[in-house]
Amino acid sequence: MIHVALAFHDHDGNYALHAAAVLVSLFRRTASPVTAHILHDAGLTPVGKARLATVAEYFGQSLRLHAVPELPPEIAAGLPPQFGPGSLYRLHLPRLLGEEQVIYLDCDVCCTLDIRELWEEAAQGRAASGAEPLLSCVRNQTAEGAGGRAIVKKGLDPAHYFNSGVLVFHPRRLRALFPDLMAAVLRLLPELPRPLLYPDQDALNLLFRRLPLHWLGERFNYQLHVAGRWLLPPDQLEGRLLHFCGRKPWCEPLCPSALGHLENYRFLEQCCFEK
Repeated sequence: MIHVALAFHDHDGNYALHAAAVLVSLFRRTASPVTAHILHDAGLTPVGKARLATVAEYFGQSLRLHAVPELPPEIAAGLPPQFGPGSLYRLHLPRLLGEEQVIYLDCDVCCTLDIRELWEEAAQGRAASGAEPLLSCVRNQTAEGAGGRAIVKKGLDPAHYFNSGVLVFHPRRLRALFPDLMAAVLRLLPELPRPLLYPDQDALNLLFRRLPLHWLGERFNYQLHVAGRWLLPPDQLEGRLLHFCGRKPWCEPLCPSALGHLENYRFLEQCCFEK
């Protein structure tokens, strides 16, 4: 069984739809049994829950919902508006799930590969030291030039700075070191330089900067805001986990790279939600 997780705060009902589209992209490409874990707060409505359940049922896959507590108001108020509280909910994964590993995906990711490829790569991975890793991750692909200088200002090494939109958590190993990963990150947030730009990503990189990580190839978090990749047509984006950093696939004007993922939204309407 492959375990995949998404986490979000659904303040307007749209993120349940985006999460459903991610699941469609994943289930259409993956023949193996998958359990999709949804970490959510009280903002997820019965309609949103029903839509996610309908997608899993349509493809014969499993869905588990995990209610998480909302962030303390003083923490939520300090987060950038483009991220919001849902950006930190993935940090509950090691505490909530007992599996050996769990793939985490942001809600702006589209699968154009069989997710088993990532699952098996992470299961066999080792850190550079040979140690068992706590996370499997992909380097942030804007860690050069101005982006790299911004990372250095945070006290981090651009060559070892990962993007948190696709992560493979190894929960049992993580819990042995951080019984509550969310609490550990919340303690770090006040130390990060202001203004906060990528709160969960910066905090995780700071927390794990000297811990064993398994570095994955960039196709497992293919960041489309890099070097004009958002202009690539869908047929040049196969065999990847597409991550729509910055420019979202559902925003106008539509970018060429989003056209394939928009098919997953149409599939939702035609096959899963038509009734």
